[in-house]
Amino acid sequence: MQRRAFWLLYSGAALALSACAAPAVSPPAAAPTAQVAPITAEAMRARISFLASDALRGRDTPSQGLEAAAAYLVSESARIGLEPAGEEGTYYQRYPFPLRRLAVDQTRLTVRGPREARTLRYGSDFFSAGGTAADVEGGLVFVGREFAGTEASGTLRDRVMVAALPGAWSRDWRTLRSRQTRQAEQQGARAVIHVLDPSWTAEQISQFAAQAGTPARTLGEAVGFPEFFVSYSAAQRLFALANVPLDEAWQRSSSGEVEPVTLPGVAFTGGAPQELIDRASAPNIAAVLRGSDPALRDEYVILSAHMDHVGVGTPMNGDSIYNGADDNASGTSALIEVAKAMRALPTAPRRSVIFLWVSGEEKGLLGSRWYSDNPTVPLEQIVANINVDMIAQNAPDTVVVIGKDYSTLGQVVNRVNARHPELNLIAADDLWPEERFFFRSDHFNFARKEIPAIFFFTGVHECYHRPCDDVDFINPAKAARVATLIFHVARDIADADQRPVWDPAGLEEVRALTR
Repeated sequence: MQRRAFWLLYSGAALALSACAAPAVSPPAAAPTAQVAPITAEAMRARISFLASDALRGRDTPSQGLEAAAAYLVSESARIGLEPAGEEGTYYQRYPFPLRRLAVDQTRLTVRGPREARTLRYGSDFFSAGGTAADVEGGLVFVGREFAGTEASGTLRDRVMVAALPGAWSRDWRTLRSRQTRQAEQQGARAVIHVLDPSWTAEQISQFAAQAGTPARTLGEAVGFPEFFVSYSAAQRLFALANVPLDEAWQRSSSGEVEPVTLPGVAFTGGAPQELIDRASAPNIAAVLRGSDPALRDEYVILSAHMDHVGVGTPMNGDSIYNGADDNASGTSALIEVAKAMRALPTAPRRSVIFLWVSGEEKGLLGSRWYSDNPTVPLEQIVANINVDMIAQNAPDTVVVIGKDYSTLGQVVNRVNARHPELNLIAADDLWPEERFFFRSDHFNFARKEIPAIFFFTGVHECYHRPCDDVDFINPAKAARVATLIFHVARDIADADQRPVWDPAGLEEVRALTR
């Protein structure tokens, strides 16, 4: 599972596993005569043992271990009898993941007024994120904390948006920063200037500036939208060029949204060039079980799980490989077993079911973002997403289903779970609403496309993102029971006459964070 902060060789071992996996589950009530073998603890443990083995070295994105995991999933999908659902007739969808570095010595920010210009110093007055292919120029528009106008107004088009970014580095701070940047980009601005809170120290700004110059991977070929983070005292000097007191504007913005204010007579010139170091890519794997109903088979239920983890890191108790058995070899393995169970049914579900294994979740939900932006089936034909992330630990008889109250999918889970008391599972509502888990795993990228989504999850633990998250730490019997419930839920959605629908309040909350 993704952190809160801004994240072998495949041969005989994989082939040996291909014989050990058992298909799943007792069937839903809709098909009482269908008999398939249960998803077993032994099958789950065997699959997790391979994916979380030291040979795969923590499945970092990108890495040879991740590629080995992807090759194993392709092999198993083909062996089960799933069809390719990636690109160009394959199971693969690859996305660009280049390594870049901010050219710190060429990063510039100058504001010119009617009588003078002020050039800020990188590392003391400001730091930067994103990048520019050439210098950016434009007038300045102060919007307070968030833009209060509409896209049709054209207020920000070809200008530089200036936004108040109060507070210290935190989840709320990062959320507001992302929302400001998204608004600037959507409204046609050329860049955004985030004015930092007065509490930010010179040392903090220097640290962030140094971090921005460290090589980092980014999703896609294009550099990110240009962002400049300016200290409060430096912003005061810039506002003075337009005879606009920043203190007053800041105070107004603290009480809520303000109408955009153009800073008269001043213009911005800045640049944040990025140096390309390499052009790596990373894999998603997609396989499909075709639906049996001619009227519904071109609609899709997507089951997703991230196959990556965080790789090799700081040694703890002599172990430096962060195997990620629970996070998320457990969810990855569950999808294989669910696929086997569905493939073994006498009649396939009415809708098609896509099994999607994504990478880059630990780097910021990157693989699922790429897939949702570049789907291999029409987006409007995806009726639901079921995401599976960390299902093999904590209370043995409880799985938490994040997002149950956001759509009618919650009703499906409750109904299906009640139909299967033999699983002895409590399908709990979100136990940790303050953690905002609905917005922290791969299902969120489907939700932002307004596809109803839920997230099967059993909670974080003492081995989360630590080397001790290995196969001996997990509860494979629990993982098998949760996977069985997921099978039944996915089958119910795929066989239903009607698509799932959003709860209006849930959709409104998602839109507020993504638009």
